This record gives sequence, structure tokens and C-alpha cells, in this order.
Amino acid sequence: MQKTLDDFIDLLEKLILLFDDLADVEQTKLEAATNKDIDTLSDCMKEEQVFLLQFRGLDKKRETIQKDLGFENMKFSEIISHIKDKQYKQEFEELYNTLKETMDYYQQIHNNAKSIIEINLIGIDKALEVLNAKPSTAPQSGITYSPDGQIHNNNKTNFTNKII
Repeated sequence: MQKTLDDFIDLLEKLILLFDDLADVEQTKLEAATNKDIDTLSDCMKEEQVFLLQFRGLDKKRETIQKDLGFENMKFSEIISHIKDKQYKQEFEELYNTLKETMDYYQQIHNNAKSIIEINLIGIDKALEVLNAKPSTAPQSGITYSPDGQIHNNNKTNFTNKII
């Protein structure tokens, strides 16, 4: 089936909606990372995977449409200059600008969420280093812990008496 500019415009509209939805999920992820809400963070990552699969499908469709229209391997900005019909050209340009803004917004939120998560991971690493560096606070019943967290039971009783 031959693809038309209407198909391409429909695809751009779907991409905009997808990135709007992704931005919403990313905003929730940012809030969850800030609040250290692991469950919500995990749910967001699952949702992202679904959206990324949808994106892959739309991207394959985009490649097919571009090829059918003779715009293969062109950037959206290059395609605009090749559209002859003024109405299509204007609509395509408006949708392209909206898509670009939506993707930029998504990327900004994504980078913020990524930074918060990285900061939290650094904090976790530091806390683990402190925990591993502390001497054992186990009761003196012969139980000790090795650096890898293994429990060792040393039931040796040592008596020292200077009178002997």
C-alpha cells in the first residue's frame, strides 16, 4: 500500500501523544526518585518499557512511510523543504515543532530523574561502605561477621587469669 502525507501526519500525531505520555511517566518517576518511593519507581520503569516498545513500532512505520514517500534517510527538517503542497507543508512543520518541543521536554525530565536516581545510588554506596567499614558490634558470644556478611561462630572460650 502506498503511503501518503496524511499517513505521515497521522504518525507524527501518534509520536507526539506517545512522548506526552512518556513525559507524564517520567515526571512520576522523578517524583518517586525524589521521595525514594521504590515501588512507584519500579512501576514507572515497567510503563516505560511498554511505551518504548510502542515507539519502536512507530519508528519502523516511520521508516516505511518515509521510504514510500521518497524521503528515505532524511531528517524531519529536511522533509519539510521537499513538501510541495503549502497546506501539508505548514501542518507538517507545526507538528514537527510540537514533536520537537515534546521530545525536548521529555528529555529534560528524563535527565532530571536520572540525576536524582544516580545521586540516590551514590548515597546507598556510601552507606554500604560505612556499614562494611564498621567493626563488628556482635555480642561477645563468639559470633562474628566477615566482610562479605557471612556469620562465623567462634565458640572458643578464652580465660585469662594472672594468678595461675
